[in-house]
Amino acid sequence: MTYATSRVLNQRQLTAVERIGDILLPRNGDFPAFSETGCLAHIDTVLSPSHPQDIKDLKMVLSLLGTLPAPVLKGFLTLLGYGERLPKILGSQIKLLEFGLRGIVFSLYYSGKGNVYKPDSGVYTVMDYQVHCAPDA
Repeated sequence: MTYATSRVLNQRQLTAVERIGDILLPRNGDFPAFSETGCLAHIDTVLSPSHPQDIKDLKMVLSLLGTLPAPVLKGFLTLLGYGERLPKILGSQIKLLEFGLRGIVFSLYYSGKGNVYKPDSGVYTVMDYQVHCAPDA
């Protein structure tokens, strides 16, 4: 269960994001699971440029998804990947939902912002990726 807080999402919605994140990005070798990075603490930053109606819709979807048992949620996320096989009107909406949920989770995971108490818990440490800028000589 998450200890993250948000000015935008309630605890059930945060837990839904965390559960979705752990399904899409489970522990894989040295790579931490989504929930292990602590990146969920930065959800408000990711959502800040969103339109208010998009936030309202997201909150509704997350509230619904937060009630699903883990196997059903995993199955639902798998089904979202088949949106292109559905009739266009339904398929396009399914693909948008998949894109939105994945976008939030992957943006947080690869943001480089993780747990402030465990700075080595992020994926950049595992990837040995270090950003640095230096002026041309």
